[in-house]
Amino acid sequence: MPMTMTLRYLLLTAMISAGAGVSASWADSRFGHYVGKFVAEFGGDGRKVKLIEPYGYVDPAGEQWDVPAGYLTDGASVPSALWALYPPFTGAYRSAAVIHDYYCDNKQRSWQDTHKVFYNAMRAADVDENTAKIMYGAVYLFGPRWGPGTAPGQRNAAPKATPEQQEEMVEKLKTFVETENPDLDSLEAHAKRMSSGPIMPLRKDGE
Repeated sequence: MPMTMTLRYLLLTAMISAGAGVSASWADSRFGHYVGKFVAEFGGDGRKVKLIEPYGYVDPAGEQWDVPAGYLTDGASVPSALWALYPPFTGAYRSAAVIHDYYCDNKQRSWQDTHKVFYNAMRAADVDENTAKIMYGAVYLFGPRWGPGTAPGQRNAAPKATPEQQEEMVEKLKTFVETENPDLDSLEAHAKRMSSGPIMPLRKDGE
């Protein structure tokens, strides 16, 4: 099994063993709140998680983001560069990751709104501010995009980068968040600046 699949399998195992039947009572009302419980089991291939019960999230504007029972997810909407630091199916952000996966799959809302709901849903789940901002910034940079101007070469297309280059950019993003404590508008502007030029080759130690 390739390394990425092995890692993904272990992360899903951790999520299930930690107890998927989590109540939504921990929601922070400033960032919206969850509706129902997150109850899941392994899908037939052993690598995806299948929701047993429907659940959802209501964002600060009152918009409902529902996920139906039976939905299968493997965390693919979270860039692989984040997995070493923030595995998508461990920690308090797993509920937000599944909502993000679902709306990246069905593309019912804009990619910008879908990525921003990931941030708010993490904060509603008591993910700390820095972690939520770093994960949001990375998803804003390298997560799925759709709609006008997102085809390769167009102005809203996601930057092309190898996994190693993505990891380097995420580390720079992490440093920016930890030193500058940006608001979301500043974070998005910084991410746009990072992606506006060519991705530079990785530097080796000592260069």
